[in-house]
Amino acid sequence: MSRLLIPLILLSFTFCISAQTNALVLNNNPYIVLNGGTSGTPIYLVVNQSNANGIITQGTGGNIISEDEYNYVKWNIGTGSGTYTVPFTTGVGGTEQKIPLTMLTTTAGTGAGDLLFSTYESDDGNLPWPSGVNHFMSSSGNLDNKDWVVDRFWIIDAENYTTKPAVQFSFGFNDDASEVGAPNTLNVTNLGAQRFNTSNNHWEGSHSGSAGIWGTVTGSAGSRSVTGVNIAASEFYRAWTLTDYDHPLPLILNSFSGNCENNSINLSWEISKTETSTYEIQKSIDGLHFTTIGSTNAIHNETSFKYIDRNPYFGQSYYRLIVKGLESDAYSEVISVRTCEKKSNAYIFSPLTNSNIYIEVTTEKLSSTNKFMLIDLSGKIILQETLTTNNKGSNQFMLDASGVAKGIYNAVLIDEQEIKSVTKLVL
Repeated sequence: MSRLLIPLILLSFTFCISAQTNALVLNNNPYIVLNGGTSGTPIYLVVNQSNANGIITQGTGGNIISEDEYNYVKWNIGTGSGTYTVPFTTGVGGTEQKIPLTMLTTTAGTGAGDLLFSTYESDDGNLPWPSGVNHFMSSSGNLDNKDWVVDRFWIIDAENYTTKPAVQFSFGFNDDASEVGAPNTLNVTNLGAQRFNTSNNHWEGSHSGSAGIWGTVTGSAGSRSVTGVNIAASEFYRAWTLTDYDHPLPLILNSFSGNCENNSINLSWEISKTETSTYEIQKSIDGLHFTTIGSTNAIHNETSFKYIDRNPYFGQSYYRLIVKGLESDAYSEVISVRTCEKKSNAYIFSPLTNSNIYIEVTTEKLSSTNKFMLIDLSGKIILQETLTTNNKGSNQFMLDASGVAKGIYNAVLIDEQEIKSVTKLVL
């Protein structure tokens, strides 16, 4: 351990003279404050004891304050089994709450492994993310799910195991406004646990449960926990948080993809568990606002599904799935697919120096008619013009867009052969 800060509060270390040797005993509410860990030089409070009584709290309890990803409690559990509790506390003073993290081993690991535990409060934007996490996208399509996630992360990392243990977690969490209140809009009694799978960059919950989230909230105000978080050895990833069941971070499918063929988008997905459900397909022009375009039922042990969108948006469309028929709706990740368009002999741009839109159309005909549309990100047509060429070769047009609100738009040109040219413009 690099540094161990001990405030001026009685701290009791007791070495038990029973089967549980080298136990850390916290008696009548002392504090251990870990401080100064970094990714390059993490600090460790080492519990060199495989027994679940490696940390014991007595009397009014005890407090271990981590409050950084790299301020670890390192518990050398090895092949031990039982109920292991780390008596985390949010901090000294202010809105301090005890938030114990409990791990019950349902199947012991193999090898001389250890568990790293830490927890820290994030800001209102859920920053900083734990290392390895690269997005905070909501399964409901919102590109930032921060208002539905508690302002705290947990790190639980199983190291040096031949086979990691299978476990059940209980996350004590701070239900004070500092971590669950405004600007958060979550329901504090509707929380469950999710962890980030770094092998596929997905936030995941229970593969067999509902809504892609584990566990349920138990306890009363000031001492709440999310309990019943059952993890198989193969699902042991390090970064955890608590999310509102109604707004989960994305639920993983085995696969969900799309490709363009004959100006249609072919969507396909596979699941790992056969169950009777309905898959609702939704589409968006901006990745934020979705509408339902169809549905398909899962029956007769099907695991592979397809859907064809014959009317994709110009340029790029966003898609997601809603799995219905479970305890509550579950959402897939959001994917984007570009339209497969024929090559267009058109060039569209708008300089930053003015609000004009410049269009160049190259044609082999003396005269041709082209339809131009300026579309906002909600799909609304803001500007529409018919452009007629007068000669073979290059034809240039200028449109005045000074009356158009500042923002990002899709500029679409469709010629007589229905060949589309789509350009993103910033006005």
